[in-house]
Amino acid sequence: GSSPYNFQQLREMVASYMRDNAAEFLPFFSSEIEGESDDSLKEKFENYCREVESSAAWGGQLELGALTHCLKKHIMIFSWSFPDVEMGKEYKSDDGNGSLSSSIMLSY
Repeated sequence: GSSPYNFQQLREMVASYMRDNAAEFLPFFSSEIEGESDDSLKEKFENYCREVESSAAWGGQLELGALTHCLKKHIMIFSWSFPDVEMGKEYKSDDGNGSLSSSIMLSY
């Protein structure tokens, strides 16, 4: 089906969610330089969020994790070379026929 959002709106929603829930994402931005300040880490995170918001860079697991919460949708990611990834299990709904009709399915 079609989406009520265009790609730019989705990117903005994801960046906003990441900012609003920074504690969930900051551990993935751990300091690479010993002694680096928390302010520097927060600045890197903000720069990352700006890139998510304003570029066409591919999203990864962090962005898909945010997207599942923004849309309140279960997301399945399929890849030929990697195991399937399931995100947003709390939003998974089964229509009774074993079909995941409200899930988003991505393949790459």
